Amino acid sequence: MRILVTGASGLLGQELCPCLEKEGHQFWATNSKIFDITNKKLANEIMEKVSLDLIIHLAAYTNIDQAEVSKKQAFEVNHIGTKNMAKIAKKLDVPIIYISSDSVFDGDKNTPYKTTDKANPINVYGLSKFKGEEEIRRLVKKHYIIRTSTLYGKGGKNYVDTMVTFSMLSNTISVVDDQILAPTWTKDLADEIIKIINEKRPYGTYHIASSGEAKWSDFTRKIFEIKKRNIDVTSIEKSDFPRPAKRPKYSVLDSLNVLPNWEDSLEKYLMCG
Repeated sequence: MRILVTGASGLLGQELCPCLEKEGHQFWATNSKIFDITNKKLANEIMEKVSLDLIIHLAAYTNIDQAEVSKKQAFEVNHIGTKNMAKIAKKLDVPIIYISSDSVFDGDKNTPYKTTDKANPINVYGLSKFKGEEEIRRLVKKHYIIRTSTLYGKGGKNYVDTMVTFSMLSNTISVVDDQILAPTWTKDLADEIIKIINEKRPYGTYHIASSGEAKWSDFTRKIFEIKKRNIDVTSIEKSDFPRPAKRPKYSVLDSLNVLPNWEDSLEKYLMCG
């Protein structure tokens, strides 16, 4: 297949592109420096010169707190940029895979969110991603919207690597412990995306995140346990460490256990890294 990948230099893109190559797909790995998805004219010019079978749209504005300050930029990338990609997919009559987020939910549930649950974002980032979802659904019949959660992986800044580095500098850490989530390894997600492509699964919305759930303190302690670092992890209230963006209290996705448990994947990531 001939595939365009936006946001290829991000965490997921760096894991997914080698998988596409291994499967024998021909793909164009782009990033914001060579393909500005918010520039409709440029997008149309590029598409007129390229023949495609699939678009994998990974490009996104992902800084949740900064999005509250840079609201316009977040919507330009996550809403308008996605709208532009959807229009291209429609024009070329090719499927599009769009990576969305657990942040489209408000976190008021205490059981995993299903694909049929109503979205109700409580921060700018979540709203901008949901607006992107709406454009995909409105414009492209042949679409996959994949919601995932708390990605970590090789090739860029992520929470796991940050904690490993921190453990070399201090033996205590305080964690804002106001969320329950499902940390997800990019390799697991990339492998599942490859299956969706190869098996030509039905179009629609999918939840793909690690099985199980964890508070930030659970996640952090597990990192140190695997790395055999004796670090004292204490939980603090969000009021002690205010952040610009609200976070859903509970954002676990019902992924039907298609991915391994988060603890097993975390151990594999840290042991192979």
